[in-house]
Amino acid sequence: MRVLIADDDPTYRALLEDLLTKWHFEPVTVADGAQALDAMGCPDAPPLLLLDWDMPRVNGFEVAKTVRSASSENEPYVLMVTSCADKESLMRIMVCGADDYLIKPFDPTDLKIHLRCAVRIINLRDEVAQLRRQLHQGAPQPQ
Repeated sequence: MRVLIADDDPTYRALLEDLLTKWHFEPVTVADGAQALDAMGCPDAPPLLLLDWDMPRVNGFEVAKTVRSASSENEPYVLMVTSCADKESLMRIMVCGADDYLIKPFDPTDLKIHLRCAVRIINLRDEVAQLRRQLHQGAPQPQ
């Protein structure tokens, strides 16, 4: 599965890319939120976003809000990564449209657990969308 990694720290981006590659994901990396939004505008946009909260130009909050405001059947799963652990910041992450969050620094196993949950949800969303299409195709057409 393709995963968009948006983080302005090149060392951290490389670490995430290495981990995800090792776990058989297909990472696509960008250095800021503006590049993340450009990547999400492509027809083959990744279904999973791993966003750093604090990035230049466009931060992770803005990326999540923009992605959520776009009407799309294939809405991506947004996993926000942050070093802020206070309840207000975590609530803000969820309100902006993120599906989940992970607090830095984190153990790679924790990241893997969050990614497995994300993949499960993405697969279920895809299955529901496919069933809806089949239902609409089989519905009687108005005359």
